[in-house]
Amino acid sequence: MITPIELLGKELKRGFGYKAIEVDEFLEEVARDYEKVYKENNELKERVSALTENLDHYRVIEESLKKALVLAEETSKETIANADKAAKSMEEQAEMEAREIIDKARREAEDFARQAREAFDKENQQKQEEIDALEKQINKLNGDYVSYKSRMLQFINGQLDYLKNPVYELEISKKSDKEETEAAVTEEPKYDGEE
Repeated sequence: MITPIELLGKELKRGFGYKAIEVDEFLEEVARDYEKVYKENNELKERVSALTENLDHYRVIEESLKKALVLAEETSKETIANADKAAKSMEEQAEMEAREIIDKARREAEDFARQAREAFDKENQQKQEEIDALEKQINKLNGDYVSYKSRMLQFINGQLDYLKNPVYELEISKKSDKEETEAAVTEEPKYDGEE
């Protein structure tokens, strides 16, 4: 099972996809939530372990009672009968208590695990919704970029077609001739001081 520290230390390859800062922030948030669930899971394991130790304790008691029965059988039949009754009663009580403890521990463990799963699923769903919203934004931005790029290419190609048009070249040539003529007419003769 991956640990929260491993999750925080995970290095992702960089590319043209998501923003690294946002991905890092998201990973830190997921790591914090995962660490919480991870700790809760460890606490649950410790509780189950403690309950198992209690069960072992009752088994030790049961074993002691059985030895007491053997000892009583060696001393007297009457003592054996009384001890047998007491032992059976105690054994039933111990088994009943042990079953109750185990059932209670199982119910608590299942409730705790269910609550932890529900909390994790809810958090995971919220994070997935945030991811979906970001992906929609990215897709929209990509669409806007493609649309803008297409319009710009159309505009540029239109300008190139216009510049390649012989009529435009003729207009440029006429304008150049006209400007040269106007420049020659408006240009005053230079006087160098000699007559």
